[in-house]
Amino acid sequence: MSIVDAETKPMVPPAIRVRLAGPRDSDSLCDLLDDPRHAREQVMTWLANPAMTLLVAQSELGVLGVAVLVTRIVPRPEGGIHKVVEVDNLVVRADQRGRRIGRRLLAAAVEWSRQRRAVQVEAFVGDVNRDAKRFYESFGFAKSSDRLVLAA
Repeated sequence: MSIVDAETKPMVPPAIRVRLAGPRDSDSLCDLLDDPRHAREQVMTWLANPAMTLLVAQSELGVLGVAVLVTRIVPRPEGGIHKVVEVDNLVVRADQRGRRIGRRLLAAAVEWSRQRRAVQVEAFVGDVNRDAKRFYESFGFAKSSDRLVLAA
């Protein structure tokens, strides 16, 4: 095989499984985050919070990505309550992007949410993050304008 053939051959997605993360994954999770100065504190906060669930994509290469989910109980206007799951963060290792690992994580997050009888899955994406916005929209997420925010 020539160098040209190696460069044009499509990258095959690695065999991965998605599972719940735990404390033993903390070093791998820290490696996924952009800011190493605050990564450990962030990961430990995620793992310690009972309202948060971390799903990791793992292969023979190790942890390839994480989906951080926040479960909220929201009152219904007509009375009662319902469960909403927010995708707080979704990160794939830089050298593994473009291999559909993020889609696998998001699909697992949606399935996890359905199994827990959530009525919807939300993802908040800033206007400047066009790639993330396209990613979620390609999965079927739709824009909603029912949320107002105020900086504290």
